[in-house]
Amino acid sequence: MSEIKFGTGGFRGIIGDTFTKSNIQKICQAIANIVNREKLKKRICIGYDNRFMSEDFAKYCAEVFLANDFIVILFKNATSTPVSMYKTMIDDNDYGVMITASHNPYIYNGIKVFTKQGKDASLEDTKKIENEFNALKEVLSVEMNCYSGNNLQILDCVDDFVNYIINNQKIQEFKDLRVVFDNKFGSSAEELKLLCEKLNIKDYKIIHKFRDAFFNFTLPAPSANNIEELKQEVLNNKYNIGFALDADGDRLAVVDENGNYLDNNIILALVYYYFVKYENKTGGVVKNNATSVLLDILADKLNSKCYEVPVGFKYISSKLIETKAVVGGESSGGLAVQNHIWGKDSLLSIAICIKIMEKLKKPFSQIVNEMLIFADNFKKIIQDKQFKYSLDEEKVIKDIIFNKKALPNLIFKPVKVVLDDYLKIYYENNNWTLVRFSGTEPVLRLFVEFDNKEECEQEFKLWQDFLHLED
Repeated sequence: MSEIKFGTGGFRGIIGDTFTKSNIQKICQAIANIVNREKLKKRICIGYDNRFMSEDFAKYCAEVFLANDFIVILFKNATSTPVSMYKTMIDDNDYGVMITASHNPYIYNGIKVFTKQGKDASLEDTKKIENEFNALKEVLSVEMNCYSGNNLQILDCVDDFVNYIINNQKIQEFKDLRVVFDNKFGSSAEELKLLCEKLNIKDYKIIHKFRDAFFNFTLPAPSANNIEELKQEVLNNKYNIGFALDADGDRLAVVDENGNYLDNNIILALVYYYFVKYENKTGGVVKNNATSVLLDILADKLNSKCYEVPVGFKYISSKLIETKAVVGGESSGGLAVQNHIWGKDSLLSIAICIKIMEKLKKPFSQIVNEMLIFADNFKKIIQDKQFKYSLDEEKVIKDIIFNKKALPNLIFKPVKVVLDDYLKIYYENNNWTLVRFSGTEPVLRLFVEFDNKEECEQEFKLWQDFLHLED
């Protein structure tokens, strides 16, 4: 492979196709060259999830950094992405890496790169790595089995990470809570277990807690069409709440006590509402452009501001730092807060939801309803669809959107059109449509938010017909 390209969540590829030992070691050598040239800290943390061969690819990374005389922290077991970001932050390292393809299908794997403060690498950082990768003449590597130096440390810092969240958020025991988790065969099971033990939650259950590199041939994501088993667990066994995570523990969805699925548009809004109204925090909120206008309405009602950025958590974390906002996140399932890692974190979201329930002494559905009533009885519908395409179809779609800058005969009245590497149309009444190519897999995504399902379906049909997309 002559070139690589980082997407919104790192570099990802099909295992054995673009995701290979050679490419991953070249990425690590590129990072090592940048660190050497810029005289940065030669210490790095390497994490990995439960995907096929993730532990092996983590070792391939270690072999390169060890050969370049780095101090290498390699995790003893698979962990979530937030744990790797946390270790990068507390060690004050300039770079960290995580082997994961997050929520993507089992045929994928990937590498996420972090920078100081546990932050997703910026566009500038990843461009620098891409350029260095493409100019590489040599990759240094030493086989782990032959390494005899003192620079390799095998650690487990999951316990420290869980303590950090509990202490930072001042979360109290909640021994009367009954909670169930859907781990999606991911790498967060130990963190969930420790969180419950430390909060004295006796009645908890973790489903899909064992490793399955195929994810039972389902998508390892907490999406609306992948949540039925958790719903049934909550309803049949009368749990107070259910949480679903993705494969590397940075995305989250909630099932309330009535079996209602709540995505991150609701969770993010609820966390912001609680922090400002009940903990008297001051500041705005950050969302990406695929996230509900619920946050805009809440920010306005709370006399603050909602900042909108492109898709990619690196943009959210940068805006969080810049504006000192209270919380930031995205509709796909992740959020971050001040004084934590600058990346999305499911365990943090879970801990905050538990804290909210413990403090307000109400069922989760009632807390959500209180927030929606406060936001002018918010009832809008946000939906998204994704469409696979061939290379020829991709060229046609991009030509229509980005070259011809064409639009269909719009049903609703637009007030603003934004064309970047995506297309977003803002309509009257806080309605909108977003058309964008995924930065992590070959799909086109359509997002719509309107006053009811009928209007959403009208908008989907309009764009599917216009761009010749098939369900």
